[in-house]
Amino acid sequence: MPQTWLVARTGDHIDSVVNESRTAELPPDVPPMPRLESDIVADSLGPTVEGSWYLPEFVLLDEDPNFAFDVVQKEGEVSDEDGGPVNRATLTVTLLPVMPEHLDSPTAEADLSQVPDLDPGVSLVVPVTRDDGTSFDRRVAGSTSSFDEAALTASFELTGSLVKAVYIHLTRSGRLGLAFDATYSGYQTTLVTEPDVGFPVHGPIFEGFQFEVFGDGGLTAGAPLEPSLLDRFGSYVFFPSTARFHRDLALGLTYKTDTYRSRFTISAEGMTRPIIDGDDLDHPAKERSEFRELTTIGDLTTKYPSLRRVLFGQVTGTVIAVPAAYGILVTKRGALASCDSIVDESPASISGCRFHFTFTVGPMADPIDLARLRADVAGIPEAVGRTLRVALPGGLDTRAASTLDGFPTGKASFGAGEGTTITVGVDITDDRPTPAATIVNLFLQQLAAPDPAPLFGSIVVRLDDIFDPPVRTSLLLSLRHTAHADELTATARAGHPPTATAVNQGPLDLELLRCADVRDGQRPEPIVPLGGAVLAAGQTTTLQGVGAGTTVEVTRGLHVAETLPKAAMLKFLAFHTQTVQEVQHPLTVNAAGLNFAAEGVSSITAQITLAFNPDDPVPSLTLTPSHTVDFVHVSLPVDSAVTGLDSTVLLTVTTSSGVRTVSLAHDFIDDPILTVTSSTLH
Repeated sequence: MPQTWLVARTGDHIDSVVNESRTAELPPDVPPMPRLESDIVADSLGPTVEGSWYLPEFVLLDEDPNFAFDVVQKEGEVSDEDGGPVNRATLTVTLLPVMPEHLDSPTAEADLSQVPDLDPGVSLVVPVTRDDGTSFDRRVAGSTSSFDEAALTASFELTGSLVKAVYIHLTRSGRLGLAFDATYSGYQTTLVTEPDVGFPVHGPIFEGFQFEVFGDGGLTAGAPLEPSLLDRFGSYVFFPSTARFHRDLALGLTYKTDTYRSRFTISAEGMTRPIIDGDDLDHPAKERSEFRELTTIGDLTTKYPSLRRVLFGQVTGTVIAVPAAYGILVTKRGALASCDSIVDESPASISGCRFHFTFTVGPMADPIDLARLRADVAGIPEAVGRTLRVALPGGLDTRAASTLDGFPTGKASFGAGEGTTITVGVDITDDRPTPAATIVNLFLQQLAAPDPAPLFGSIVVRLDDIFDPPVRTSLLLSLRHTAHADELTATARAGHPPTATAVNQGPLDLELLRCADVRDGQRPEPIVPLGGAVLAAGQTTTLQGVGAGTTVEVTRGLHVAETLPKAAMLKFLAFHTQTVQEVQHPLTVNAAGLNFAAEGVSSITAQITLAFNPDDPVPSLTLTPSHTVDFVHVSLPVDSAVTGLDSTVLLTVTTSSGVRTVSLAHDFIDDPILTVTSSTLH
């Protein structure tokens, strides 16, 4: 009868491996395998001519490339337990047999080898709770295959309620384990004697051979040379055997990390995606966003004024900070804003020109607010056992329309930029009777206008392609509300006390609002107000009160004059005129509001002289009581939309008492119509 620690004896008779020399030593010509009596210390077997053997422990890899928890739902399959979908899953882990720690030491004298023909005999042990509240362990036998020279891949097939139980244990409770009833090959040492002293002629008391087995596969200590053959007739026989030993391994929450979270997947109806939470296993799987509103962070308005929403990606551990607004991006190249003049061949065009603006807008998220958020998310419940990453939205979500509500005359378009940026295009054409150049001038005025910013709209930003409803935030096209990237660097300087150096690497002046020290894992402090100090383009300044942290963050904006001259717009806006050099522009004089009879005026002649080209005469206009409005078209350089169309208008007024003149200065871009009233003439 085999012992409980033996799976089988492979020897057919007592002469399997016999030592005829009446010693307890293996014959020298047999294949090397461990003898099953314990020797040296626990978990080691031997000795042999090649050294000793050890019974391994099993461990998990620090980073398991094969880990997977793959759930499959088949359409139409319904569970008779709860009416929900039938889940089938495969759990795959990698195991590494290793020498027990107490044997693996520099002082170990024996040359130890792992026992041969190792089969881990692994089972998944799943704690399950009955309806009455009691719990028991369900065992699921696994299959193993070789992964590399040392490691083994174990797979377990699960179905029904076990799928969710295993998922919960892997991601929440940590009570899942592995049980190993491992086997290996060895020699069972046996003393075979004939108790009948009448040998070779057996007497009436002969009952056959007596087998005395010693050693138990290394489970307990034993004496390999007891019993002995002293004064007895017999021999030592070594039966080739398959022996078993047991190990346990707790999985805990090993796989509840961001490294493995995306490898918990569910497949249904041709779709495969990461499992978001346990609800995915209770209902038929459909496309679903990993993001949800992060409510454990507290009140956003007071803690992070530049942010509108914060959302949490349950699979990736990404925390998306949605800014309160997007604005024109300022980089070391300047403000990413440009205007192109384009030929307009539309029959409806009166000027023959249209304008196309291109803006790159980015998140107007205060860097100090973001630093505070990064520190705060480390302490929320969702961060337990995880490393959360704060990020900005990934650009434009095209599932819903973004808008530029504050300028309905222009036609806005939106596109994806690089990284977190979005491109905004605005097309401006003639709007009869107003020429495009005049509308462009109005647009530019609003671009530089003080608060409230008139060029406003909304942008739909991307979390993923599933989150519903799409996330919408504000758009501000304003030089006074901008997003910032790499145009400013702040570097800590050692000293007593430490300081920081801020360098404006861009071509535009900046206003410095506040700065703060940032340390890994801590909220930014101190936060030092800078009062809007101007740091000119290419200049350097010293920031006092900071410099002791890991980095220094600076909140800033563009420095824009309270009243911005038109020509100064070219500092902020790249104006391209290569496609159109001149446009047709109407110069209009309107005297419809003048009482010609009461003023005694019979006619008014208007002679317009353009400041940019005074030698090119403009045809004169004549207004009378029956013809109170007149205009003339002139060819203008397209950049007059930016610099203005300054003109001198000489009015020759003919009355019953004689002729007199009135000289006026007028900008036909700011105001395309010169209105003549009684006050104009006096």
